[in-house]
Amino acid sequence: MQKNTSQEGDRMERNKVHTLVLYALFVGMIFVLALTPIGYITAGPIEITLIHIPVILGSFFLGLRGGLVLGFFFGLSSLLRALLVPTPLSMIMLGADTGFGLYNLLLVLAVLFLPRILVGFVSALLYRVLTPKKNVLGMMVASAAGSLTNTVLFLGILYLLAAPLLAQAFGTDVAGVAAILFATTGLVNGGIEAVAAVLICTAAGKALQSYMKRRTA
Repeated sequence: MQKNTSQEGDRMERNKVHTLVLYALFVGMIFVLALTPIGYITAGPIEITLIHIPVILGSFFLGLRGGLVLGFFFGLSSLLRALLVPTPLSMIMLGADTGFGLYNLLLVLAVLFLPRILVGFVSALLYRVLTPKKNVLGMMVASAAGSLTNTVLFLGILYLLAAPLLAQAFGTDVAGVAAILFATTGLVNGGIEAVAAVLICTAAGKALQSYMKRRTA
């Protein structure tokens, strides 16, 4: 009896260490991608981000809570990038011309954090629902949904809360902002990011899953 209890304790301790290692791995990937050029592929006006990929991939193995935690760090990395790399959008977010106030806090929380947090939650939830029998399909659907969650919510909330300021910054009107955000950024960038998420997260997810099974066999 005592031996079984000891073995169970050792197993739980190994599981805790394993979980912490996974958290460290995926959080590290988020910040490496966010704070280096690796995380952004630029081709003319098109800028593709890859930072959502470790969030989605990590949610497969860390579940709903892990997805939320990784999504939070995704949002934090976005805030750090906004502070370190000035752009018209980051200047609006942080109130560079007007001073940081409650409106800017709302923008940071609603635009930078909320969509990122929901990336991990949606990916983990769909993966949990779809994986029992169709593992690869579950990964593919969860990856696409997680990526599109980030694109749709980020652009949609940004438009709702800051369209006039964006119009002023880009020298256009509100209709022009809608065209830039949804027709160009949403369809082109968002579509490419979703395809990249499906391909990379599914391949890496299956590889990591096989490795973990071999280790526990």
